[in-house]
Amino acid sequence: MTTPMPSIKAARHHRSVRRRDRLEYRALVAVSFLPCLAAAALKRNGAQAPVGETVFSEALSSARAAAGYALLV
Repeated sequence: MTTPMPSIKAARHHRSVRRRDRLEYRALVAVSFLPCLAAAALKRNGAQAPVGETVFSEALSSARAAAGYALLV
């Protein structure tokens, strides 16, 4: 018995789907970064800043979390 070889077209298709998914995720992070940056800046305006975390890193973390939830919908 021989096992069928997977098609090269299928591998290319999966690569393009993964690339499109990565681009979609990055676009969602980029779109959600600005509102998260504004929220992080407002949060820090009145409160003391946590040690070791910048406003930008906090906003990026929030944007990545929001993009993850957006992909679930």
